[in-house]
This record gives sequence, C-alpha cells and structure tokens, in this order.
Amino acid sequence: MTRRILGVVLAIVLAVVGTAAVLLYVSRTRDSVAEGQTAVTVLVAKQRISAGTTGAALKERELFDEVVMPAATLPDDTLTSVPGELDDLVLTHDVQPRQLLLKGMFGAATKLSGGIAVPDKMMAVSVKLTAEEEVGGFVRPGSEIAVFWSYKVLDPQFKKAAGEDNHGTRLLLPRVEVLAVGAYGEDGVTSARQDTENEQTGKVTLLVTVAVTQADAERLIHAVRNAELYLALLTDSSEVRPGAGVDNSTILH
Repeated sequence: MTRRILGVVLAIVLAVVGTAAVLLYVSRTRDSVAEGQTAVTVLVAKQRISAGTTGAALKERELFDEVVMPAATLPDDTLTSVPGELDDLVLTHDVQPRQLLLKGMFGAATKLSGGIAVPDKMMAVSVKLTAEEEVGGFVRPGSEIAVFWSYKVLDPQFKKAAGEDNHGTRLLLPRVEVLAVGAYGEDGVTSARQDTENEQTGKVTLLVTVAVTQADAERLIHAVRNAELYLALLTDSSEVRPGAGVDNSTILH
C-alpha cells in the first residue's frame, strides 16, 4: 500500500516538474520571439543613388525614406539615421531604390575614381546609349556585359550590286564589368537623361560606365566616335567568342 502511495506521489511530482519545464521553455521562446520582432525604424534609398554621394548630401536632398522593420532581420550596421561622422564620407557603390542603407557602404572619396571603385590597373570609360541599346535598362552596376558594334563596310562591289552601302556587326569587347549606370548629377545623384534630340521619339539616354584596359578603352572610344554600340547582358555561363561577325551579305548564311 505504501509503495502504491509513493508511486502516485512520485508520478504527481514528475508531472509538476515536467509541466513547469514546458511552461518555462514556452515563456523563454515567447520572450525570444518578441525580442526578435522588436520594431526598428531604418533608412532605405528613395531612388538609385550613385557612388560618390556624401552622407551630408543624403540628408540635404532627403534621398532616403524611413521604414519600420523587425530588428532580427537587419544587418548590424543598418542605419537608423545618418550620423555626422558620415557627412564627409561617400558611397563606394551605387545604391538601388528601396535598398537598405548600411554604414559599411561609406568610405573615403578618392580623387582618381571620384567614389567609383575602379579595379586595379583598369580605367573607367563612359558611353551614352539609349535604353534599348543597354538591354532595356536591365544593365546595372556590377553587371558583366558584352559590347557589340555596328559599322559601315567599305565594299564598293556590294554597293554596286545592291545599290546600298554594306553594314556589319561584330563583337567588340567580350566581357567587361559595369561600374555605374546613369548620369552623375548634382551631389552625385544618378539620373536618366532625355536629350532634346530624342524628345520627339521619347528615347531616354543613359551613361554606362565600364572598367576597361587601355587597349579596350581605345577600341571602345574609337567605336563610339565612328559606329554604333549595342550591349548584351551576360551571366557566368554565357558563351562569348570573338568572330568575323555578320554583314548585309552574310547575315542569312
């Protein structure tokens, strides 16, 4: 009888201890979840902001919005305000619309690059293109692109036979990195520009800045001055090979 009573008492004690342990676990989990869901007001970009924009310009031009997000989902250096220590520092890369502003995005400006991070032994060159020539506007800073050029072929025999000049298109640069897209406007804000000559057609022109070697810069600048350019957006697996290209006489072959 005594053993039976002891067994019942032990069962009750174990049940109480087990229930207390479960309640403690649930309480701690609830506290942890509540802490992770603490609301924090952070800063996001209103629009694309180009590399070289200072912290002071961000505040003066009100280039950011304040949004509320759960604290647990944010990087440690997310900005809740723009402190004075960032006033003279600049964004080292373009910031895309609605992107979080982080303290690590800022660094010291350089006279050589103007805030654009140009790879070692390379140089930055800009070309002006319409949106359709730069993949409908999908080219972004950090993209890798191929550059094609279309040009007039000096072919008197073709002109005599066809009654028109021959034109060709070839791959000019197989793979280059895009550093910035857009015009470097007041306080470094990136913007698209609609030239007066294009107002009738509604075409928008953009400056695309790429990192190139001296030899590639010479090819690119020469093509800009003497022909027309067209960009292709690449992935890591894109296959790009220089070749003879096509002209009016070979395009269907």
